[in-house]
Amino acid sequence: MRTSLRWLSLFMAPALVISLSALMVACSSDDDVDEDVDVALVSSSPAAGADVNEGSTATLNFDGDPGTVTVNGGATEGAGNSRTFTIAQADNSIVWDTGSSTLTFGNVLPPDVDAPALVGVDPDVDGATDVDPATVNDAGITIEYDEPVDADELVISTGGSSLGWIVTTDGNSVTLQANADSPVVNETSYEVTGTVVDGAGNETVVDISFTDRKSVV
Repeated sequence: MRTSLRWLSLFMAPALVISLSALMVACSSDDDVDEDVDVALVSSSPAAGADVNEGSTATLNFDGDPGTVTVNGGATEGAGNSRTFTIAQADNSIVWDTGSSTLTFGNVLPPDVDAPALVGVDPDVDGATDVDPATVNDAGITIEYDEPVDADELVISTGGSSLGWIVTTDGNSVTLQANADSPVVNETSYEVTGTVVDGAGNETVVDISFTDRKSVV
C-alpha cells in the first residue's frame, strides 16, 4: 500500500507543477489582454471642421488613457484621457499607443492676439451701489466675453477675504456660484478679481465691484 502511494505521489507532483504553470501562463495572458485594450479618440475642441487660429490650443479627448500621443510627429501635453497640442495646420495626423486618426480643421486663421473683451455681467452689478443680495446669492454672477475663455484664480471677496464661491466656465461665460456658507450680505462691498484667458493665451483682467443695498427695517 505504501509503495502504491509513493508511486502515486511521484506521478501527481509533475502534474501539479504543469497545472500551476498553465495557470500562471493564463493569468499572464489575461494581463497582456488588459494592457492592450484599444483606446479611441472621441472628440476634439475645437471640433473638426471649425475655423481655428494658428498658435491656439486644441484638446483631444479619448475614451481611456491613450499613453504616448503625437500630432504630426510632435509631442502633446496632458495626462489621463486628454491631450493638448498647438495648432499649426489644418490637417493633423494623430498617433497614440493603440491607434491613429486624423483631425482636419476648417480655415487656419492668423494667430489670435486679441484679449477677450467683456460683453456684460448678469446681474448687472458692476459699479452698482444698491444691489439686492438675494438676487446675487440665488443666481450667482455670470460674466460674458466675446470668445471662449477659461478662468484663472477668479474670486469674489470682501475686505481681501475670499468667499470661496465656485467658478465654472461654459464657452464664452464664466459663472461664480454662491457659497451657502459665505453669501453676500447687505451694506457690504465686494470685488470680483482675477483673469480670464482665451485659447491663444491672451489674458483679460477681471475687476468688478459692487455694494449691496442697506437692510430694510
